[in-house]
Amino acid sequence: MPQSPLLAFFARLFEPTWLRHQRQAFAAHPPPGWWQVDATSGALLAGALKDGLPPQGHMLGRGWGWHALGRADGSDDVLYIRRDGRCAIVHLTWQRETDPRWPVSALYASLAEARAALYRWSAAPDRPTDPEAP
Repeated sequence: MPQSPLLAFFARLFEPTWLRHQRQAFAAHPPPGWWQVDATSGALLAGALKDGLPPQGHMLGRGWGWHALGRADGSDDVLYIRRDGRCAIVHLTWQRETDPRWPVSALYASLAEARAALYRWSAAPDRPTDPEAP
């Protein structure tokens, strides 16, 4: 994603410390095929999540409080985290959804659980869109 220096500066300036630490932890050992997003890209991906969620009924609510940590190579799968430690893997559709089944998402109680799911998902020969699919 193209970044202006000013946007990058303000994204880093206003990024919470806890989120910066989570980004660093994820970047230290990213699962195969995943990479850490920086503060600017993270803000843009958080906005994409809010814009794409249906008005009601989705497991992620309206998307408030979710921050992007990582993204999969070659797909629209993004790892999000909340301040309380819960994580979600979301397949972004890049459009406003009306059906609460979309975007496809999987919730995890912690980053450790999400990371384990990402390792399993990355090891699958024919990766499904849904990280929870068998």
